[in-house]
Amino acid sequence: MPCPTPADRRSFLLSGLCYLGSVYLAAWLLEQPLAEAHMALRVAVALLPVPAIVWLIRIVVRGVLARDEMQRRIDLEAIAISSLAIGLAALTLSLLAMADLIAPSGQAVLAWTFPALWLAYGLTRQWVGRRYR
Repeated sequence: MPCPTPADRRSFLLSGLCYLGSVYLAAWLLEQPLAEAHMALRVAVALLPVPAIVWLIRIVVRGVLARDEMQRRIDLEAIAISSLAIGLAALTLSLLAMADLIAPSGQAVLAWTFPALWLAYGLTRQWVGRRYR
């Protein structure tokens, strides 16, 4: 597997920081100064984090495409396992909500699904990678 260059690491870190910053900025703007703004402006501000996450996805895809077949297989297995784990977690939460045991906010569930998937992928990739050593 080719090691990520320092420039790749910087790009990944910078895009992640831009994503986090834009999420917090959009949330603050939508709660405070733009709470009563026109709908089109609120939509534009709500979608502010999308370019940063697209940039992050582009960096990850470029890195995956630069890997050899074994590393791609590890990535594929990690994506499959982590997707199923997050799906199972979502199903479990929905069943608990149907039983009125918890009341998760739909907004929170949607907001945390993608970061949870990335975290699960990172952890699963480490676990799957150890199987091939």
